[in-house]
Amino acid sequence: MDQGDFSRLAESMADFVQAKTKLNVGLIHRPPFLSSRQLGFNVVATLVWIPFAIKKIVKGKTLLHDPKLWLTGLVFDYFFSFLFGFGFRERDGGHWV
Repeated sequence: MDQGDFSRLAESMADFVQAKTKLNVGLIHRPPFLSSRQLGFNVVATLVWIPFAIKKIVKGKTLLHDPKLWLTGLVFDYFFSFLFGFGFRERDGGHWV
């Protein structure tokens, strides 16, 4: 088996069995990604969660309203902008300038 066969492993196995035993394997049935119960639960949970999310957004108590998160992101961005922008150069042998 080559590396491309792993994406459809069941079909590869069926082809192998058919080639070695000369038996017809038949169709391979796969279940859907989400069952109807799981899909229904996700819809109901989302509908229940929406009013609470709107309440938090209106009050301003989300992660996007947190100044510490913004400060952390700015420091992170500044550090990596300096590191890969102009502080670390390959033409100088990959050393700090």
